[in-house]
Amino acid sequence: MRGNLLSRSHRQHRRFRYPLIADSENQDRFFEGGWSKAGGNISNDQIVLGSELITNGDFSAWTGDDPDSWVVAENVPNTEISQVGAGQGHGGAGTGLLNEWRNGAGGASDPRVLGTGTVTGEWHRVTIDIDTINSGQLRIRNVSAIMLATYTTIGSKQFSGLEHNDTRIQISTNADPTDATVDNISSKQFIFTSIINTLKSQFGLADGFFIEADIENVVADSQIGFIWNRDGNNFSIVMSDMDRLGICKSVAGVYTPLVADVAQAITPGQTLRIENPAGSNVINMLYNGVSKATPTISDAGIISNTGIALFSTDALNSISKVTIGRL
Repeated sequence: MRGNLLSRSHRQHRRFRYPLIADSENQDRFFEGGWSKAGGNISNDQIVLGSELITNGDFSAWTGDDPDSWVVAENVPNTEISQVGAGQGHGGAGTGLLNEWRNGAGGASDPRVLGTGTVTGEWHRVTIDIDTINSGQLRIRNVSAIMLATYTTIGSKQFSGLEHNDTRIQISTNADPTDATVDNISSKQFIFTSIINTLKSQFGLADGFFIEADIENVVADSQIGFIWNRDGNNFSIVMSDMDRLGICKSVAGVYTPLVADVAQAITPGQTLRIENPAGSNVINMLYNGVSKATPTISDAGIISNTGIALFSTDALNSISKVTIGRL
């Protein structure tokens, strides 16, 4: 598979003018940031997180049988939110942990707790420690469901994503029946400049250009990709997690999804690519040479910009090669 990819890539370079290769050996020549080059791949080891955004995320404070600073939705006797101790499920003794229970009778809405935990227009990392799952599934999401993860096993979990139109985070069941207990949850905003690696050279819409990255690894529920047409908070971004692709744009820090949740399992060594023909507002997103979406980006605050950057929300994500050139 690797040989086929490299062969195709070399054939493509003869069709383009002025390709720039930014791989693990010469990335410092092309990028402002100094991401890690361990193991021959480029990865982001400079991620910085802001302060905690969730109040009472450790569920240490309760009034009656409801956790402080969380809005509770339940439908007793079919669903219930309650306080229990470590290792306990529904009806258990103890304090300091959150239990969500749904009895399997059907017809009842999911029990859930809702709290403030994100900042509109920012990227976040959410971690949650699940103490007990006796049955069913837990779902953790922001209200807009752009950041979303579902778990069926205990332990410490982590996911990242963008909050583009709300500030609330929700813990709910995702199966009927469910009996699951949460120890704590945390949400922190990424310092945006710590999750990008800016290209020194630039291309704009008038040039006509392509960007492609050979992705070696992407951690589940994290993102990796690249940004183009960037000037401050105005840019376009293409990203992948382990099984999806997407494109969104940011205009003055306000994000709009353009392509969301294109199903695509990510295979090590395969290529994520965008093409921006000269003078065109239509972007072609390709994975391993196959077109996946062709959104239009025509915002005046974006199309005149020329900045390009890599993007990653996890230190274990990695890229083996980046190629940037004119169409």
